[in-house]
Amino acid sequence: VFGAPGSGKSFGISQVANSLAPGRIKVLEFNLSQFKSTDELSDALHQVRDVNLSGKFPLVFWDEFDTPLSGKPLGWLRYFLAPMQDGAFREGQLVHPIGPAIFVFAGGTSESMASFGLGLDAEVYRAAKVPDFISRLKGFVNVLGPNPRGTDEGLPSTSDPFYVIRRAILLRSILWRNARHLFQLKDGVQTPNIDQGVLRAFLKTRFYKHGIRSMESVVAMSQLSGKTKYERSSLPPEAQLDLHVDGQEFLALVQQLVLDGETLEKLAVAFHNYFCTQQEERGYTPGEVTDEQARKHSSLVDFSDLPPDEQEQNRDTVRHINDKLAASGFIMIPARSNEPPFEFPGIEHVDRLARMEHERWMRMKIADGWKPGPETDKEKKIHADLVSWEELEAREDSTAADKDRDFVRAIPGILAEAGYTVVELRPMKPER
Repeated sequence: VFGAPGSGKSFGISQVANSLAPGRIKVLEFNLSQFKSTDELSDALHQVRDVNLSGKFPLVFWDEFDTPLSGKPLGWLRYFLAPMQDGAFREGQLVHPIGPAIFVFAGGTSESMASFGLGLDAEVYRAAKVPDFISRLKGFVNVLGPNPRGTDEGLPSTSDPFYVIRRAILLRSILWRNARHLFQLKDGVQTPNIDQGVLRAFLKTRFYKHGIRSMESVVAMSQLSGKTKYERSSLPPEAQLDLHVDGQEFLALVQQLVLDGETLEKLAVAFHNYFCTQQEERGYTPGEVTDEQARKHSSLVDFSDLPPDEQEQNRDTVRHINDKLAASGFIMIPARSNEPPFEFPGIEHVDRLARMEHERWMRMKIADGWKPGPETDKEKKIHADLVSWEELEAREDSTAADKDRDFVRAIPGILAEAGYTVVELRPMKPER
C-alpha cells in the first residue's frame, strides 16, 4: 500500500478488513523506521503468532517497510521473504510458524508502486531482494488521500477531479466517528448537519498539509460540543487553521459569495453595463445588427432588453468567476471599506483568465447550437469568434481577445458591487 504521508493507508486498510470480518480481525501496527535491529522484528512476529493462537485473525500493518536498515536501502525486505513464502520465521535455530495472517506493507518513502525502488543502482536493487519481495506480493493499491494529484503550486489539477469525492467520503467518516451528534435522519439516511460554507471549505481548500490528519485536526479544533450543527462560528481562528491548511483561503471559501438568485442577477447586469461602457469607449453605437466595420453593436441595450440567450450568457459569465479565480490562484473575500481596488499583478494572470473566459464562452455557444463562420450572423447562429484563443490573438484586429482581457480586469469592480474583493493566494505545497 503506497501513498503520501497522511493519505490514510493504515485507516483505509483497517476499515476494509473490519467490514469484511467484523469482530474476528485483530489489527497490529509496527513502524519499521523505529526498529533498531532485526530482534525487534522477531518480537513483532511473535505478537502476530500470539494473535493467531488466541483465535483472532491478524492483520499486520508494516509501516515504512521501505526504510533503510543499517544504512542499506530497503534493508528490511530480505527478512520478510520467509514469512511471506512459508508462513514462518527463524529465531536462532528455531523455526516458528506464524499461522494464517494478512501482511500489509505501507510505503513511507515511495508514494506509488511504480516509484518503489526507483533510483536504486541495479546491483543494489538486486542485493536488497526487491524482485524476490515483489514476486511474493498478492496485490497493491495506491491510496490517493485527500489532496489532488498532479498539482502546480498547490492549484488543483484537472487530471484529478475526484479528490473532492475522496474528501467527502473522508469528512463523513471523520464526523461520524468524532461528532456523531451532528447527524440527523433525513429520508432514511443519517446526514451530517453542516453549514454549506463550512462544507465548501473542507471540500475545496487547495491542500491539507498533513493529509487526513489535517482534516481530523480541523474537526478536532472546532467547537462542536453541544452543537446540533457544524456552523461557521464553530471553526478555529485563522492562525490555528494555518497549521493544517491555508487559513485565509479556508475561511474565504467559508464566506464565498454564492452566485445565484438576486446576487447573480445584479452582477450579470453589472457585467453587461461594463460591456456597454467598453464598447462605447471603442466608438460603437447601438444598431439592429452587429457590424464591426460600421461600429454598430446589437447588444448595446438595457439588460432587460437583451434576448434571453444573451441574458443567460451574462449570467454564465458571472457564475464562472469563482472557477476562473480559483484556477489561477485567486479567491474572493469580503472587502473592507478602506481597501484599495484590486488589480491583477502582471499580464500573465490577465491572459490566463482571458483564455479561460474565451473557452467558457465557446463551450456555451457551441452547446447552444452556434457554429464558426467568416462573419457573425446572429439569426443563423454563426459567429466569427468561435476559434481557438491562439487564432483569436493572431488576428490583425484582436478586438475579441481584448474584450476578454477587459472583462478580466473588470472582475474586481464587478465583485465590489456585492461587497467582495480579490486576493492572491500564497503558494503552498504539502509538507513532508
